[in-house]
Amino acid sequence: MQVEVIRDLEQLASLREAWDQAVENSNFDSVFVTHEWFYCWAKNFVANQDIYVVIARDGDTLVGIMPLLIERHRRGMWTETILRSMSNLQTFKYNFIVRREDAESILIAMFDYINQNLAWTSMLLDFVPESAGNISLLTGIKGKSFYALQTDTHMESPFLQIEGSWEDYLKTRDKKVRKNWDYFERKLVKEGSTEIVSITDGAELDQYINSALEIEKSSWKGDQGTAIANSQAESGFYLDLGRSMSESGKFGLHFLSLNGNNIAFDYCLTYKDHFNVLKTGYNPAYSKSSPGRVLRKKLLRGLFEVGSYKTYDLLGARDSWKAEWTNEAQALLHVHIYNRRPIAIFNYSVAQSVRQVKTILRRYPGMYQAIKKIYKRLKG
Repeated sequence: MQVEVIRDLEQLASLREAWDQAVENSNFDSVFVTHEWFYCWAKNFVANQDIYVVIARDGDTLVGIMPLLIERHRRGMWTETILRSMSNLQTFKYNFIVRREDAESILIAMFDYINQNLAWTSMLLDFVPESAGNISLLTGIKGKSFYALQTDTHMESPFLQIEGSWEDYLKTRDKKVRKNWDYFERKLVKEGSTEIVSITDGAELDQYINSALEIEKSSWKGDQGTAIANSQAESGFYLDLGRSMSESGKFGLHFLSLNGNNIAFDYCLTYKDHFNVLKTGYNPAYSKSSPGRVLRKKLLRGLFEVGSYKTYDLLGARDSWKAEWTNEAQALLHVHIYNRRPIAIFNYSVAQSVRQVKTILRRYPGMYQAIKKIYKRLKG
């Protein structure tokens, strides 16, 4: 097993074919760990010097990938070196890529390399699916490759299984919800001609993506400065991602058009039998007709009728509007790995003590909330 580290975008770019083959052979075959995803993400969100991607090869075959960033923080008299997942608020799922046949030995080899070449303190991984398999692998090598592992639920992310017919699915939804869907669909029909416009590639791809981002910006997100179009890095990421994913047939931008004007959109990625909704938005001028709901109903009904997909993933947190569409969700974890260095062991001990205190305090909600308020005041 040969292990090395990739430190810049140019090196990262050269791995595309081998990387995606490694994804195919891994225990987490997802669009969110493809080379296209990580390359577009790194290009727009990080500086070259922060890239720290650990790769393992078995002969000429790439069999393991840890897409990480490296950070150094001064803590009093010492400096802590932190390894973080290549992730941020635009990330939906994250995981290591490890060949499924000998995953544990590959992980051990990669950690051995990191331990021998870097005086790291902690490794912080966000948005790791609890069900993906690597958590049990990491738990299995605890003690051999690092000192301790701590996991917390980061969020519950909603999805639904596309099984049976559209009529079968409707029976699982609340009667009032179904009536609302039908009401808004009829309301829009009264306003004019509606249709779904789907963009998957073409010379005008950038123009369509930008128009979707402008629709999002016209909403409350634009007023609060949180819309994608308000951030050069975020808009650059979604443009690059659309271009790259369209080349491999994984991209779909779906608009709801009313009388020839696009009033709502879903920015989606497809991968094998998974349909993922990354971003959604609508023109607030049509809010009373709920065009986002109408678009989603039409798209989802089409997916049930075609039968090409097994899952429809709404991604992100379990927001109230997503509960209309599904009761299912998967846990995404925050994973904290502690090295054997004294400062890491000390940090772990402190973290465990804090967790124990919180557990005790939660038995007394009034006291817990009072202490939280005091802590917030002291912080800020």
